Amino acid sequence: MTIQIADCSLRDGGYVGNKNFPKEFIDAVMSGLVKAGIDLIETGFLQTNVTGETLVYADSKDVQRNIPSEHGRSEFLGFCDNSRYCIEKLDDCTGNSFETLKISFAKHEADSALQFCQNAMKKGYKVFVQPMDANGYTMKEREEMLKKVNVFKPAAFAIVDTFGTMYLDDLTRIFKQIDSLLDKDIKVALHTHNNLCIANALAEHLIDLCVEADRSVVVDGSLLGMARGAGNACTEAIAAYVNSRYNGKYNLPALFETIEDHIVPVKKENEWGYDIPMLICGVQKSHVDNISWLEKNTDCDYSDMYQVIGKLEPEKRKRYGKNYSKTDFSLLENAYNLYKGGEK
Repeated sequence: MTIQIADCSLRDGGYVGNKNFPKEFIDAVMSGLVKAGIDLIETGFLQTNVTGETLVYADSKDVQRNIPSEHGRSEFLGFCDNSRYCIEKLDDCTGNSFETLKISFAKHEADSALQFCQNAMKKGYKVFVQPMDANGYTMKEREEMLKKVNVFKPAAFAIVDTFGTMYLDDLTRIFKQIDSLLDKDIKVALHTHNNLCIANALAEHLIDLCVEADRSVVVDGSLLGMARGAGNACTEAIAAYVNSRYNGKYNLPALFETIEDHIVPVKKENEWGYDIPMLICGVQKSHVDNISWLEKNTDCDYSDMYQVIGKLEPEKRKRYGKNYSKTDFSLLENAYNLYKGGEK
């Protein structure tokens, strides 16, 4: 079995800079992660609609502009949402860009997304199957998906805590089901958000579970947890844990230098990380956009936010409308008006 870290500072963290960080920043982060020996480095976003952002790409050839010529043992990851990209846009894997592709999708997109995953594998890519919102699946729904995944055997199947709702016992329950049903040659991956202040604890816990089960694992992190909202698990802390407990060889000073020189200045201008609104998102199983809308359009305090979001049906706290990638806030606005109108 293997333990790997996938850094998503330039992808999930890319939201902090509106997917448009300067080339110098991208190069510096890439270089620091390579020097640290991070196993997998996410490059940004594959999208059908490309409008010039530095971290948005049309295909793997487009990504090559940000791939360093020297990258040691580090490999690169492409990323796309099923709703924002299509197989027709994906070129064949040549080995000159990313060789692994993460494909993320909402539950209602599962059938088309799994077909997308298979077609990407036919183009030569190693694929990470990334179903959003692991806590939103029933055991039966997950069992049916795992049966389908076993048929085409991707590189990894991910547990994705999209809304930061997962506690340690949730992760244990989900992992045990996956471990019992997923082909042993398929890695288990994890992507966490820090709404409940335990993103790194979850990452460490999955590593321990996978070691005990003798199953290869990939855990996501970002430098200083950089990402919109509550942020992610911290790459540097995961690396320190693997070094301490499992004889890892990650270069921590290289990570610290990259964080101090490049990530800390970004954080001074763009706040992310745990706070009470992000905790409310986690407890209420709500998308961060709900909080953003309430902060921009109402005078809600923390208590109000908690109660307004609580008036929505559970599934309506995540996203609205037929297209998962677009949000209609009319339901949230109605909930707010009801709340302020006295129906508390």
